[in-house]
Amino acid sequence: MFSAKGAFSSQPGASPQKCGRPSNQALKARFNSADGMIDMAPRVNRAFSAHAFGGGANPGALPQARGEYCACGATHVEQRSRRLRRSNFRKRCFNPEIRARLLLLVGLFLIMFRPGMTAENPFSFKDTPGKLPKEVVPTDYSIRIIPNIDAFTFTGTEMVKLNVRSPVHQLVLNAVELEITEASLDGQVLPKSALNIDKEKELITLALTSELSPRDHTLALGFSGKINQQGQGLFCMRYQEQGSGAQKIMLGTQFEATDARRFFPCWDEPAFRAHFQLTVVVPENWLAVSNMPVDSEKKIDGGKEVRFSATPPMSSYLNVFVAGELDLIQSRVGPTQIRVIATKDKAELGRYALEATAQILQYYNDYFGVQYPLPKLDQIALPGGFGGAMENWGGITYYESGLLFDPKNSSVETKQNIYEVLAHEMAHQWFGDLVTMAWWDNLWLNEGFASWMGSKCTARFNPQWEVWLRRNLPRDPTRRVGIAKEQAMEGDARSTTHPIHQPIATEAEANSAFDDITYKKGQSFLRMLESFLGEDVFRDGVRRYIAAHKYSNSTTADLWNALSEASKKPVGEIAAGWTEQPGFPVVKVKLEADGKIRLTQERFTANFKNAPPLQWKIPLTYSVIGQAPATLLIMSKTDTLENIPADRALKLNVRGAGNYRTEYDEPSWILLLQALPKLGVEDRVNLLSDAWALVQADRAPVSLYFELVEKLPASTEIAEREQIINVLDFINGLLVGNPERGKFQRYARSLLRPTFDTLGWEPKAHEPATAANLRASLVNALGDLNHPEIIAGCRERFAKYLANPASLAPDLRPAVFAIVGGYADEKTWTKLHELGLKTTSIEEKQNYYNALACATDPKLVAKTLAIALTDELPTSRATSLVPKVARDSGHSEVAWEFAKANMRALLAKTDAADSNRYAPSLFTFFSDDSRADELKTYAKNNLPPESAPEVAKTVDEIQFRAEFKKRLASQLSTWIGQKDL
Repeated sequence: MFSAKGAFSSQPGASPQKCGRPSNQALKARFNSADGMIDMAPRVNRAFSAHAFGGGANPGALPQARGEYCACGATHVEQRSRRLRRSNFRKRCFNPEIRARLLLLVGLFLIMFRPGMTAENPFSFKDTPGKLPKEVVPTDYSIRIIPNIDAFTFTGTEMVKLNVRSPVHQLVLNAVELEITEASLDGQVLPKSALNIDKEKELITLALTSELSPRDHTLALGFSGKINQQGQGLFCMRYQEQGSGAQKIMLGTQFEATDARRFFPCWDEPAFRAHFQLTVVVPENWLAVSNMPVDSEKKIDGGKEVRFSATPPMSSYLNVFVAGELDLIQSRVGPTQIRVIATKDKAELGRYALEATAQILQYYNDYFGVQYPLPKLDQIALPGGFGGAMENWGGITYYESGLLFDPKNSSVETKQNIYEVLAHEMAHQWFGDLVTMAWWDNLWLNEGFASWMGSKCTARFNPQWEVWLRRNLPRDPTRRVGIAKEQAMEGDARSTTHPIHQPIATEAEANSAFDDITYKKGQSFLRMLESFLGEDVFRDGVRRYIAAHKYSNSTTADLWNALSEASKKPVGEIAAGWTEQPGFPVVKVKLEADGKIRLTQERFTANFKNAPPLQWKIPLTYSVIGQAPATLLIMSKTDTLENIPADRALKLNVRGAGNYRTEYDEPSWILLLQALPKLGVEDRVNLLSDAWALVQADRAPVSLYFELVEKLPASTEIAEREQIINVLDFINGLLVGNPERGKFQRYARSLLRPTFDTLGWEPKAHEPATAANLRASLVNALGDLNHPEIIAGCRERFAKYLANPASLAPDLRPAVFAIVGGYADEKTWTKLHELGLKTTSIEEKQNYYNALACATDPKLVAKTLAIALTDELPTSRATSLVPKVARDSGHSEVAWEFAKANMRALLAKTDAADSNRYAPSLFTFFSDDSRADELKTYAKNNLPPESAPEVAKTVDEIQFRAEFKKRLASQLSTWIGQKDL
């Protein structure tokens, strides 16, 4: 799944962007480096017994649907990526700080006191974690679903072929918010008394009167459930039809991590693979879509019955069902039919996605060495329900703006985003679907790999977008650019981090595993590992892995074994430190008196006193300026580089492909500053990122960073300039209320304005493909820095846009609207609101409402906040306005007070997992210690235990900002005081 994490994601040190925006002890190993980057079983068709218990009666009153929440504009993930997840609320109160600290201490104990850290064991079904007994295994499901859209309910029946491997006296499976209306086993009706429901554990148990012998058996169940208003289980979406503007409704599903059990009773754990055959009843004018092609279709009273072919053996969470008044466009890649499906009159906007799908599919067929195994691959655009994408096998679902591209009105950034999300989700068809992690503790195998593969594929076919380079930027989690390595590293330096491979015991913990460490650190480590092993060797290892585990499950150990076989290197030993312990190293560079370079590693932390010391095996790349890069595998705390010329600059972490920091001593740093014009942009961005991280960690003064910025050669390199933009925006946000803020803004403008003057407002012939994105970022940043000419230019262009929309390039619209909205009066705010209400384009609507959230006038802030309680936006977008206002308006306190007063209504639109982070999200941009205390008190009295990790992260972020703000103020004053502003 591609995570679009939303405005409530807490990113340490994030910039609050506007919307749219060894020696003698160690074993050495040196390698040359050309670059620095690096059978289907029979279906079960037996009928139900006419005397099944429950009499087929309708279920009792259903609980209220809990809505959903996702931030506008955050379609990226794996960054950003919010995952739709669910967790159970518990009635008891808790202390989130104590809970978080206890979990941390337990984890650190396990890390510090194990004798030798090695990777986990290969996949074994019987040893895989989970609640479900392994003696009974489902092999085939035949499911029939009848939705009642008017009542927001559905009824269903299913036949499940079971392979009983040892004698049992009961059957245990998953169900939640389902009423079991009938049950039989091998045609024998089970009495109602046989059923036991454990709501907390989400289990149903069927007690048997006699022992069930080891052989195949058939379980038949009847059930009913609810159609949710938020994106979990089976849910509905209301939307405006393109052209007519008529209000319509459609259905969709979202099952990852543990919500298939809301749609049908099942063995809802990843290791329980089975064939699934789905039949649905829908209105006659609706198109129904599932994982497999339609097998048959017939008219019945009140609609039509659509039967789909059975799937290959797969995990339950990969099922999908979508139905509505839909259109499609289609093509073919070899034997595979590819389609883009969208609401009526929007399918043609999927033309770019269809072409990209064909290109990506051919590449993956070759790369993985296994052809895509299903007869069709659908890319399905949904007008609501969730804000990311989900890799359902053969039927991938996307939030509409993450799939549809309007050549006349969509930005280049939207196009880039669509391609990478497609590449991410399609990578899952092999890495996640064909081969699935055994349990949720290995979620990173799915998500980290898909993030890495998606970026690799995107970079291959779109080198002009500089994908890997832009991954090194410290992105605000709500900006739609992609997955940044820096974002994960900032969080991984804190006390609230966790290993990539983390123990998962409950459904709530499974849902919370979808985070930056899983996605982004996983991606970054794989890139570093590929760079170390070599691209061809790494690919061969991946092919071995896929071939050995297709139609089955795996663990991290299985991947390391395959890569070790291909590379003849101890990959598991190298990888263990990166995946099974938290954090990452900083490599300190010191020129010794004998001329040798001493390298020392230690754990890099920020706002984390007394962090336990850790050690890594580091595939370190280095280069003497003007020479070819080389690799050194650091196996101990210290190592040495020899024969480095004393007058030549030494650069570690070539092209920034490694997941570690570098801290140079003064002589080495001076040489690097002198060599800046000879460094490529990747290395300059890496220096900027490391310098800023050292400042944040109180390892260097802020002058170190700004001295580097001022010595950079003049350029319009987007990654370099945007790294600077993000830092300036972060500082600008911290200085709200500080009398020195005006001076800082003038200084910041002086750093950015020359680049903008080079680019200008209008595109130039033959300019780089990245120029449009950089232009928009500069407009956004300079406007936010109160640049009078930029603000006036935005207002002028907005006025022309109202008369002629074609006058304003789509790439500039989000930035221009955001600045206009930020300085809007009531008339301008109203006009933006009217435009948002009128358009049926999700992308356009997103731009307008993002602009409303930027308003700084307190009266207009209140009006924007009120929209969150209306039906103007899909529930997946409406509640995101509140954290957007908290971030963009400068009125975080107003947003929090509004949310506190309306929390019940807001949470009614928010899915359960995100309800745990919703309140913490509103504190993310505070920088006063008192706010950390306020959040802890609020959480103790109002939030469930599952919110403890999010509360702890946000408290840590507030405390970091408060400390950094104090430290930064005097340093900035001294630095800027030397400038003629």
